[in-house]
Amino acid sequence: MTKELRFTIDLARKAGKKAIAGMNHIQKMTSSQNLRDITTNVDIEVEELIVAAIQKKFPGHNIIREEGENIDKGSEYTWMIDPIDGTKYFVAGIKLFTVSIGLWRKGQPMLGVVYNPGTDDLWRAEIGGGSFMNKKRIRVANIKSLAEAMASIDATKFNQLNERERANALRRLNAIANNFYRFRVLGSGSLSLCFLAQGHLDAYLDLTGRQPIKDIGAGLAIAKEAGAKITGLDGKFHGHDASHIVVTNGKIHSQLLKLLK
Repeated sequence: MTKELRFTIDLARKAGKKAIAGMNHIQKMTSSQNLRDITTNVDIEVEELIVAAIQKKFPGHNIIREEGENIDKGSEYTWMIDPIDGTKYFVAGIKLFTVSIGLWRKGQPMLGVVYNPGTDDLWRAEIGGGSFMNKKRIRVANIKSLAEAMASIDATKFNQLNERERANALRRLNAIANNFYRFRVLGSGSLSLCFLAQGHLDAYLDLTGRQPIKDIGAGLAIAKEAGAKITGLDGKFHGHDASHIVVTNGKIHSQLLKLLK
């Protein structure tokens, strides 16, 4: 295990502990543009803890973050942070949220840690080292048919799509509903990707193209090291600029891309 991964694991656990401790002291803040877009004082405090630790340990690295200003040092290394992925669950007192911390190099996932402090489950991966949930090695499933596959759909900011975008999203959702065994909308991209890495899901789709890369930067690293294939709708991966991300177990990838055209 590299020093970067060990650092990230320890940091994610520390951040998760702070998040759990803050559940009884939540102050909600909403966006002026969208009253359902919620952040909390705990999101901000947890993010500040993570950013401060990264800046102390790796002062020359870039940081893409959820709540505050991004930090661009011109480095080939970029940290991607979502201090609480699943804020609505967090506010409701439902322990279905994660701390998500990923490190990318030159636009490619290098390592990722996703920690659910509510269950004390931690997913981790680093390039060339495989993916793990707690101490167990994990791999994607071997499902080869869409008719047997389960998908997780991310519908972030669906209400902000224009008429053409919404029509395309609904067309693709209908295609998935008619061709997959089941689909789910979990409300947490990081958990969806971890479940895919474990073989519990077979595909993940950013239906709207509005899922911020920082929210799933760690999850993508974990899925990739577990054997997943990651592209956009065009079959290519566009690094930090990726949108409409499609992730599968690799066995159904071409079938899904064809279905989504």
